Amino acid sequence: MEENMNYLTVEKVHKIIELATVRRLHQQSKLTSEDDLKDSKTLSQELVELLHERQTPGTPISMLSDYIYKLSDIELSEAIALMLLGRGHSDEQPSDFPDLVNEAQGVPAHYLIEKAPLAKYLRSGLEKLNLAQQEN
Repeated sequence: MEENMNYLTVEKVHKIIELATVRRLHQQSKLTSEDDLKDSKTLSQELVELLHERQTPGTPISMLSDYIYKLSDIELSEAIALMLLGRGHSDEQPSDFPDLVNEAQGVPAHYLIEKAPLAKYLRSGLEKLNLAQQEN
């Protein structure tokens, strides 16, 4: 059934989805609790906080980063390809997945980590590869 993903397991994808969801909820709760105007000083402060949070163990962004950085190069390539497929990158079809994996080789991990709707893209990618039913 996993003819398209040869290295990255569905279980690992679900772990990334879980960590990305926690990160997204954490970011949204911070945004809604701050009722200030988005001027350049505020945006600079948010960037400093994000960079600090990435370096602080146990925060949602650092847990997601740690997990993704532990993937092998080929697992990372498959995760990026799955994200691109799920995002609807240039209208690729599931049959294009091997080409997407090849394109993703050498792409740095932070490219995947920085995608805000990462969980949504990965879920959609699993659906397109007919692997979503393995979720439960």
